[in-house]
Amino acid sequence: MYKCPVCGSGQGKNGTGALHIYPDSNRVFCYAGGCFSEKGQDTLGALRIIWKCGETEALERAGYKIDKEEPAHQEHKENTKHQEAPADYTLFYRKWNQELRECPEALEYLHGRGITDDSIERFNLGYCAAWKHSTSPNSTPTRRIIIPRTAGSYTARNIDKPRNEWEEARIKQVQGKQDLFNLEALDGAATPIVCEGELDAISLYQAGAGAVVAMGTTSNKQKIIDEAKKHPEAVFILALDNDGDPWEKNKGRGAQVDLAERMKAEGLEVISIDPAKIYGEAKDGNEAFTKDPERLGKVIAYLEDQAQEVKNARDEERQEELRKRTGEGMLDNFLLAVTDTEARTFEPIPTGIKNIDRALEGGFIRGTLVTLGAPPAMGKTALAQWIFENIAKGGQDVLYINLEMSREQLLARSISRLAFKYWEKDFSALDILRGYAWTEEQRKIITSAAEVYKRDIAPHFIYNPDGVKNNIDSILKAMEAETARLKAQGRPAPLFCIDYLQMVNTGDGDEVKGLKEMIYDLKDFARRESTVVMVIIANNRASNKSGTVDMESGRDTSAIEYSGDIMLGLAYTAIEDKRTYTYTYEGKNGETKERKAPYDLDAIRRLKKEAYEEGRELPAVCNEISLKVLKSRYTEAERRANLIFDGKHSTFKQIDARYKDVPWTTYQGKETFED
Repeated sequence: MYKCPVCGSGQGKNGTGALHIYPDSNRVFCYAGGCFSEKGQDTLGALRIIWKCGETEALERAGYKIDKEEPAHQEHKENTKHQEAPADYTLFYRKWNQELRECPEALEYLHGRGITDDSIERFNLGYCAAWKHSTSPNSTPTRRIIIPRTAGSYTARNIDKPRNEWEEARIKQVQGKQDLFNLEALDGAATPIVCEGELDAISLYQAGAGAVVAMGTTSNKQKIIDEAKKHPEAVFILALDNDGDPWEKNKGRGAQVDLAERMKAEGLEVISIDPAKIYGEAKDGNEAFTKDPERLGKVIAYLEDQAQEVKNARDEERQEELRKRTGEGMLDNFLLAVTDTEARTFEPIPTGIKNIDRALEGGFIRGTLVTLGAPPAMGKTALAQWIFENIAKGGQDVLYINLEMSREQLLARSISRLAFKYWEKDFSALDILRGYAWTEEQRKIITSAAEVYKRDIAPHFIYNPDGVKNNIDSILKAMEAETARLKAQGRPAPLFCIDYLQMVNTGDGDEVKGLKEMIYDLKDFARRESTVVMVIIANNRASNKSGTVDMESGRDTSAIEYSGDIMLGLAYTAIEDKRTYTYTYEGKNGETKERKAPYDLDAIRRLKKEAYEEGRELPAVCNEISLKVLKSRYTEAERRANLIFDGKHSTFKQIDARYKDVPWTTYQGKETFED
């Protein structure tokens, strides 16, 4: 029991005192005036109350100092506030290195930790007999081994046994910045090792390591990553301390797991195994070296061999990639690609329509962007459906995205076509959709046609996958998802049809710019995934007015003209052939006269209108369509396939090739055929 130094209580005649210190908890109580609060204070808190000062001053008055880790040594502290350049300790390193040579106790300390005289000279180690941190000039000096990191920073390691926990926590103190140790070892190193402590790095070097860099502290992970990124050719071996658990990111084992993940995320090659397998029961490289240098040397040699194998394999890959980019390599790869009998990279994919395949010299080629343009109501969608359902029937996978019609509408058109083709039944798409009103005959034919579709086409064909919206990001996402699904099954990317381009929302105020970017994105996808992407486009006003198609018919942007590998266009054959028709008119004297005029779009539309109004069948000239090859990177352009459009059944008929150059009147009613 003692007198309270705050209130003075404890001097009574009974001598019982008022102050009590409990040694087990280091708590201070004043039972007279409650001077240290109801629960008391720890000894440091009590000293702050007694001396009326802050924590730092209380520690200093008690004989302890707190380092603030600011640069500049006490011996050259003058004017540090005005220095713009960092401190340079080079001269002090020389002085301290000389002092180390003259101090048997300091040498004995290093030798006891396995550090040789060669390493002392190699790493310019030193000794300071009365070292103080620059931020604690009034602290008690200590004997320290000096380990230079850079000219502006070093580690000072106390060689005396710490007297308390405060000194234990300050065995190693850094003067200057938290730089990496032996960083220059990374220059030209193939398989550098990364460890924590400086003495660990020196020990690993003595055990046979070719290049070692020490982080100094696990908080330097980002620094070592930044430096490693300057040496992407190296394979890094991580050998942090053997302490902590794998989930503790600030301890050796956990820090190594975290560092390995972060380095790999930066594209760096890393060899990382449990530090326990490197150091055994030792906690770090220095302890492992002093216990069993031979074992540590074998482990290092094994790790470096593993890292070198990884590096050799990666270097070979890079050399092969580099060779591929040379003229000789490109030619070799070309010959390999075109002669590969299994891959058949450039084998045409038939459309299943003889005249079209003849015009394309076999069909579509993977890695291409195909465009199909036409004026309205000429059967662009019907033709695309016919083509891609034939391709699916041939075993190629297809994803068809139509932004105008629902999946049900598209399937109804397909069933209508099959019912007409195989059963010659005149069911329109609308008839198919009104299943609630089918007759028994209709039900039998339509369900049979659906079974044919299910058997021949459906296994390789998808219309409008769920969730697709009319923007390019949504469309590309669906294309990528379907490609990934099929590749996971060992199948190539599917073929795609986007129907049609101008329905896609660009999300940009500049429509022309948006269309251009979409075309480039789709072309890049076709090349990257080695597939075919067909884009149906609306023709521009000039083309719609004339009724003809050419390379400039794509609406609004020349990107379509320049980017398309194959450009197809639909046009009325009569207009393309410059045929004429005869019409009558009334002359000046009231007599009826005849005049010939070339067919144009207005004339054909007028014929259609009159036929509909009078309930007559359409004139044959209104159904005769030419599919023109406007551009092809693989065949000559201006080839064409002559077709007859059957709008009611959403299909076409092919006109026999022997009639293709004969006027319409010659083969009207003659043979037509489908595949």
